[in-house]
Amino acid sequence: MRQLNLATILLGMSTLALALVSFNLYFSNKDTQEANERLEEQIERLEMDAGETEAIYSETEAFLDALFEGKALDYFTESYRTEVEGELTDEESMYEEEQSNAEELEIFNISVRPQEEGYKVYAIYRVTVAGVGEEQQRVMYLMSQIEWLQDDEWKVDSHDLEPLVSGESVEQAIGTE
Repeated sequence: MRQLNLATILLGMSTLALALVSFNLYFSNKDTQEANERLEEQIERLEMDAGETEAIYSETEAFLDALFEGKALDYFTESYRTEVEGELTDEESMYEEEQSNAEELEIFNISVRPQEEGYKVYAIYRVTVAGVGEEQQRVMYLMSQIEWLQDDEWKVDSHDLEPLVSGESVEQAIGTE
């Protein structure tokens, strides 16, 4: 009888140990599945963001080209276009024939940052501008801060253009002319 009780106790303990191990495995498996689902959702979101980021990068390159060709208004949202057109004066349109043209555009860096609505882009580039009349060509290093929003397609909602430094001083610093 004593052997039967010992065997029963060992069987009961092993059953209890097996139940505890099964319980732990079940819940750790469930936790792992939930973690995998969260990671899959994050991967999908990142892949979608990567695709959008690539599209914004390409749109920014096209916008910068259009900016120096005088076709930037096509990229603006309606509200930003109205704001920009309101800032144009008769004096600016009077000198339209004497504007200098961009000869060469070289983009150094485009940084795309997601925001709540759309993307904010920082672009650093060099533009060589042909002078008006007898003026020499001028090299400018510029930085643009561009906010992109998606209407039916990606549109510029804000654009700030800042000169970084004059091209002549940079070229003198590196020793080229």
